[in-house]
Amino acid sequence: MNSQASRCLVLDSSAIIALAEINMAGIMEALDMEIIVPQVVYEEVVVKGRGRPGSGELEDLARQGKVKVLVPRDRALVEALHDPLGIGESEAIALAVEHGCTVILDDRIARLKAKSMGLVVKGTIGLLQLAYDKGIINKDKLIRALRELKEQGFRVSDSIINEILKKLK
Repeated sequence: MNSQASRCLVLDSSAIIALAEINMAGIMEALDMEIIVPQVVYEEVVVKGRGRPGSGELEDLARQGKVKVLVPRDRALVEALHDPLGIGESEAIALAVEHGCTVILDDRIARLKAKSMGLVVKGTIGLLQLAYDKGIINKDKLIRALRELKEQGFRVSDSIINEILKKLK
């Protein structure tokens, strides 16, 4: 992982919403990393999603300057990625390329595309694991968060959860 990718994250809407659903949106700020959200993701979560999980949390973080809301400059890349990806995923990948950041995506096709472009890719679970590794959450809180995600309908297999639990220090 390049050093810049380890200092900044570009998030798609799924991670923001999933973390908010389990009352863990605070880890975005606690990670002490530059957090970037595409403008279209901000619009989706905060404006169109007003009153839903993630909307208030993202709006507050952006207002406090703890999350940067940006539009990718490379519109040709966004358009090229937009089929078959959603616009939020496309812009997240484009911003990760432009800023040399890790991209946070949960959609399998988007993750594969980002990896094929040489990006460092994590998902919501990877963010939780990063929070654990940095001492932001303890083992019990990580386990509880993984279970709550599954209960909320987040698509994660038991084998992935078990694999993470085995790796815990």
